[in-house]
Amino acid sequence: MNVIVTAPPRDLETQYFDPDNLRLKSISWPNFLAILLIHVGALAAPFFFSWQGLAAMLGLYWFTGCVGVTLCYHRMLTHRGFRLHPVARTIAHLAGALSMQGKPLEWAMSHRIHHARSDQPGDPHSPLDGAWWSHFVWLLFSRSDSTRKILAAKYIPDLAKDGVCVFFDRTYLVWNVVLAAALFYLGGLSCFLWGFCLRTALVYHMTWLINSATHIWGYRNYETTDCSRNLWWVALLTFGEGWHNNHHAQPVSAYHGHRWWEIDSTGWVISACRLLGLATQVRVGKSADPANPQA
Repeated sequence: MNVIVTAPPRDLETQYFDPDNLRLKSISWPNFLAILLIHVGALAAPFFFSWQGLAAMLGLYWFTGCVGVTLCYHRMLTHRGFRLHPVARTIAHLAGALSMQGKPLEWAMSHRIHHARSDQPGDPHSPLDGAWWSHFVWLLFSRSDSTRKILAAKYIPDLAKDGVCVFFDRTYLVWNVVLAAALFYLGGLSCFLWGFCLRTALVYHMTWLINSATHIWGYRNYETTDCSRNLWWVALLTFGEGWHNNHHAQPVSAYHGHRWWEIDSTGWVISACRLLGLATQVRVGKSADPANPQA
């Protein structure tokens, strides 16, 4: 009698993010076209230079990159490293939405899974699956909505009850349309290309470098179970996120620079908010369970 041996079922995280499961038909065309058009606009920006456009780009790069991605999406939402006053929290969520990095619930879920499975099967963006995969290709595919809901219930039940987070999750695209229209209305094509397209592309790559470069190059202060590294030039571009080995060693810590020369400008913003009474319960510590960052 022939015995059929089947492989054991894989966990949902691995099924959801495994590159081998994805084919050309799985491409998320909205994501693909959005990233493509943003980069086309970014390449066109130098041909439409203006000082007003440059100022818009620099200001929005800090607002959406530092306040939006690193402070709000990453350190506050995903890891619960601190709490913000309701007004400051709303502004930070707005900055996160305007980063064009995706909806806050999806962003936080993927990043919590990254910490739970860092450089292991189920990691959304490990360079062990390819440097370009970890940098941005993983974003180009659509995945099972039913599986996403199960993973969301496991990894972000706290955020699903957060009214401000849910509001910006639902209105994510509206804010970006309003910003793009406002930049074009106030500063013409130059402000739109510099303040929206080029700035968004730079914030994209700022974040993507954390997923790729800081798991490939750099030094380690801590022995962790993954390939995380500290990379100084990425830290400078990403407002302190490049001290990635420090972060993986102490994921809930609000501060990523652990040595005196490891500049963490997002940490400076958090400290300023703390002095002004806008940030409370600022945490420095280590979570034992990445699926439960409040532990």
